[in-house]
Formats: sequence, structure tokens, C-alpha cells
Amino acid sequence: MFLRNFQAAGWRIFQRLAKGRILANGDQSSRREFLQQIGILLCGLSASGGLSVASQLEALAATKANKLNPNVKLLPWTGDDFSFGHRLRNSELPKFPTATERNLDFVIVGGGMAALTAAHHLRNENYLLLEQYDQTGGNARGDNSRGLWYSWGSQYLTDADGEIGQLLSDMHLKPVKIGPEKNAWWDGTHFLPGVDGSGNTIYRDFKRLRNEMAPLWKKMGNATMYVSDLTPEFQRLDKPLLSTMLIGYSPQFMDLINGFLKSSNCGGVDMLSALSGASLLEDLVIPSYLLEGGNPALTRALTKSIESTTPQRMIKKAFVWSVTLKDNGASVVYEDKNHTLHRVNCKHVIIAISPMVAARVITNLKVVDRAQMYAFRYGSYLVGNFILSKRVFSGSFDNWLPSKYSFPDITIANTVYDKNGHYKKEMGQVLTIYSPFSAGSEGRSLLLQGDKERFSLDLRKQLVGFLGQEFENSLEKVQLSRWGHAMAITGPDYFKRMKKVLAGQTNSYSFAHSSYHGLPAAESAIVGGITAANRALGFKTKKAIWFGPLKTKLLT
Repeated sequence: MFLRNFQAAGWRIFQRLAKGRILANGDQSSRREFLQQIGILLCGLSASGGLSVASQLEALAATKANKLNPNVKLLPWTGDDFSFGHRLRNSELPKFPTATERNLDFVIVGGGMAALTAAHHLRNENYLLLEQYDQTGGNARGDNSRGLWYSWGSQYLTDADGEIGQLLSDMHLKPVKIGPEKNAWWDGTHFLPGVDGSGNTIYRDFKRLRNEMAPLWKKMGNATMYVSDLTPEFQRLDKPLLSTMLIGYSPQFMDLINGFLKSSNCGGVDMLSALSGASLLEDLVIPSYLLEGGNPALTRALTKSIESTTPQRMIKKAFVWSVTLKDNGASVVYEDKNHTLHRVNCKHVIIAISPMVAARVITNLKVVDRAQMYAFRYGSYLVGNFILSKRVFSGSFDNWLPSKYSFPDITIANTVYDKNGHYKKEMGQVLTIYSPFSAGSEGRSLLLQGDKERFSLDLRKQLVGFLGQEFENSLEKVQLSRWGHAMAITGPDYFKRMKKVLAGQTNSYSFAHSSYHGLPAAESAIVGGITAANRALGFKTKKAIWFGPLKTKLLT
């Protein structure tokens, strides 16, 4: 009903406008063309809770006087490939082989950050990693333009100590540390850097937020809440919504905060639990650690390490159809790039894929565990990388915009290169925008339809309206990544439910994906990979092992 009323009201405004100011100002476009452009804006943006009718008209009016560059190249979709996954969902299964080809100690299902981390910790073991795509990394994948790497998704770390620091050291990576000035906030006229300042409502609200959250943040640490850290106090915060904690802040501040939370977890203050939301907000006041090209730099290094030493342990373009658990291990069926099916057995399988997929892949999972894994809601995501021939935007690393835009933030891939002194003028610039869709919105359907031309046009119109014609004149390529089930939304009781999922693990399998271990973040993936690898080794050697940063003991 809301959508219908929204469109009806918008249509009346558009009709009046089409007959009036815009077309009267010398625009010779046909009424049909004009209305088609309006339809594109509505279809592509309203589903994400983006531009209002008035803002869409404002953006369209601003860009009608400008010319879109006809030479911009729109690259093929990257991100998720849903073809196999939807066949699995619909039970359109091939005939599985019955004979076992080989026996292994460990099989790792997945090839994202968690899977690669687990493989690194099992590097001296007899394991096999099965990755669906031809490029490993999960949502920490990326690409290169004239020597400048950029990310299709995951961008930075909030922790570089302990096990995470050791992993970075093992891969010979030295991230750049950047403080709260990494963020900047649009106040309507200019960007406000960081969270400390005076004479502005946004800064006053940040000061209040820091004072109110400081005691809780001190107990959490580094904006990374792990399931294993669910104390009774934290469990009480896992139930209510974050909105119950953020009362009396200015509308302008809350608009920006909601954008930050949606970009972080596809949900605002009325969707995330107080526990997860408070942990995410700590990210605003602590340092971040950036690699050139984002977190894909780490997944590429891990992949290179495996391929240079034991390439036989990794199979790419291998889709896992089935994992059957046994008392002493598991049997795994996968399809290779030549569409040949294989069955392998292992003593322990590490599941490094999301709960909603794992619940379908593991054929004989306990009913109660499967029910818990199906209980989570997932947000979808559109990420756009805009490749420019020169710099057109000088800002902080992450620049936050109000909700009249369909994307909450713009990141600048050049930032780390500048700080390392590695930037060269011929690299140009890559701007990355993040456009999240809440669970239950039309976002996933629009992404599934896959009209990248429409998405590209929507985003370019907004960006040229914000950054000016120089942006469009310098734009060379657009690369869009779609993530249909980008992340599990950490709403009320998320940590409680996930703790039950982890409690269901047996000596035959371990969960390693970030979703099982904490917030949807690279840190959770790394810790999940380490935890699963140590757990698998513990069952193999029958010894008790302390799990690094989680401080959780395996009793055998």
C-alpha cells in the first residue's frame, strides 16, 4: 500500500513538472523519454529507501543540464553468481556419484576469508579447499585499474593485533593505520571530518554518543563482538533494538548514523540489536587498518601462498552440492569446472559458507540446528566502482551522505596509496559506492533481474549531481558488483541463536564463516577460520587447544 501511494503521488508531481519548468527550460526531450528516465529513478532507487520524490526531481533537474559521457564502458557483473545456488535451493540436484575418489583429513567448503584463513592454519595438513568461483576471497575480492587495486566489497580491518596481526605478518602485509578522521559526514554544505569538533549539531551528538557508549565499548573492544564473548550482560543487550539506546539525538545525526549502520549490516537502528549496533558504532571512534585495494589484498596473499606451495589443495570453480555428516567425518560431493561430479571423504569438514546455504548443503543436519540456521534474515548489496582518468574527489577515506541518496557512502581507493607514497598520477581515481538493501525490500529482486545499465545510470546521475560534471567527463569505466545475500542481519537474539548453532557442532564438522562467529566483518571471518582449523586439529590429535583471540577451550 505504501509503495502504491508513493508512486501515485510521485506521478502527479512528475506530470506537472514534465509539462512545466524542466521542459519549458529548453529541454527538447520527448515527454515519453522524460517519463522513462523518471521511471528508471523510481525503480532503481525507491526499493532501497533512497531518494525521495523531491530529491529525485532535484537530481534529475541538476543532471538534465549536464551530458552523460557516452564513452563510459560498463563492465560485466561481478559479485554473486546465483545460478548453482538457486538450483540447490530449488532441489534441482544432479545425480551424485556413490564411489569415493579419495580420503582426506580435512575438506574446507568455501573460499572466502574464513576458508583461506583455515587453510593457512592447516597448511601442513592433508586438506582440500573447494571454491565456487575462479577467484577466491568471497566478498573480499577486487580488481585492478592501471596499478590501483580496488575492492568489490570488504575494505578494512578494525584490529591488527593478536591472531589477526600474525596472519598479516605471515602474508608480509603492513596495513596503514588511520584514525577516526577516516570518516567524513556531509552536513548539507561540506564534509565534517572525524567525530571531534565544535559548533555543529553532528559533532555535539558524536560527543554525547561517545560519553554514553564509552563504558560499554570498553568491555567490547575493537568494534568486533564475537559470539564466544556473549556474557550475561551482553546477552541482555542482544534482545532489544538499538533504537532503545539512541533517544533524543538530532534527526540529521540519526539520518547519517542509520546510513552508516545500513552500510555496515543492511539495517538501521530499528532493525539491529542494541548489542550488535553498539559494537558497530564503536568503529567510528577507533582506528582502522587499510591495505592497498582493501581486504582483497589479504585474500590474494593467502591464495598466492597456497598456490605457490601446495596448489593441489585448492580447486576453484568447484560447486559443493552435498555434505553428508558421519560419526567419524563427512562425505562431500562437488562439481568441477568441467561439470564432472566427485565424492571425497574426510575426517572433519570445515563449513565456510553462510548459514542459509550451509543449511541446504548439509543433508543430514539435525532439524533443530537447521531451523536455527534458517531463522536469520539477509540483506542484499550493490557495490559500484567508478574508474576515473584523474582525481575528481578529495575527501576522507569514507564519506557519508544523507538518506536522500541511494548510497550511504563513497570510499576513495586512492587513500592508502597516498599514505604509502605509492600513488601515481596515471592511476587516476577509483570511487566505490555502497548501496545496501534491507531484508524484505525489493533490492534482491532488482539485483536478480540484473539490469546493470539501469543501476549504472541511476548512480551516475546522483554522482554527477553531487560531484559535478568533472566526474562524468573523467569517468572511464563502471564496475558493478551484486551481492544477493550479502550478510546476515544481526537483529535481536542473533548472538543467542548463533551460539546455539555453534553448540550443535560435532567432531565431524566446524563452522568457519564470519556469520557464525560475530558481526559481518573480516575480523569475524579470520577468527572463524582460526577457530575451525584449531577445532579440526584438536579432534585429529585428541588434545585440548586454546583458540587464540576467542580464548575458548576444546574439550576432547
